Amino acid sequence: MTKTILLIGLLLVISFAAEAQYYRYGVKAGGGFSRAAGSDAPSDQINHLAGIHGAFVFDYEFASRLSVQPELHYSRKGFTYDNYTLNTPSETALTGDLRLDYIELPLMVKLQKAALFVEAGPYMGYLINVGNKVNMVSTDPTLDPPLVLGRQDFSRDDFNSFDAGYALGGGLMLESGFFLNVRHTGSLRPFPKQDLTQRNLVWQLSIGFLMPASKPGNW
Repeated sequence: MTKTILLIGLLLVISFAAEAQYYRYGVKAGGGFSRAAGSDAPSDQINHLAGIHGAFVFDYEFASRLSVQPELHYSRKGFTYDNYTLNTPSETALTGDLRLDYIELPLMVKLQKAALFVEAGPYMGYLINVGNKVNMVSTDPTLDPPLVLGRQDFSRDDFNSFDAGYALGGGLMLESGFFLNVRHTGSLRPFPKQDLTQRNLVWQLSIGFLMPASKPGNW
């Protein structure tokens, strides 16, 4: 029985593969919102940060309606401190934007039905730059606006160089090659080198274009 099921599965894979095996390539770009998640990233002290992203996309349809899509991705992540008091000196808080720029390699498996598609897969990322406009302020309630005590400097050395996580999404693919994509990504490891649990969470909306389909060998 098991051999029969495996044989039927093999025949189906061969049948699907005979119908497909096309590749497409293109680009996409867009914007989104990111934030930090974790036990030391309370939602009332950590806000979303707007960011941009762009990618080169390669889509290989290895079976009917089923493709694998590796990408070379630039993504700006980060968050906004909103009177963040955890891990700060007494009667002080952090305010301002922390930006984390990554080069990422998502590997998406995409299933398409008519013009609609869904996708899922892992990604790996490498931190290339850290930018911040973060200040340390006094939490003295008698001071309005809060007194700025100084700049809280962050550098790339304060964060882990490598990131890894998952990506889930979907969208609309037009026959012209233009597409609309909504994607959520979540890190599976903390980004600070400190003993913190903060992880990247991102929602992205992008538009893109894929060149007409070609068969392998017709490069």
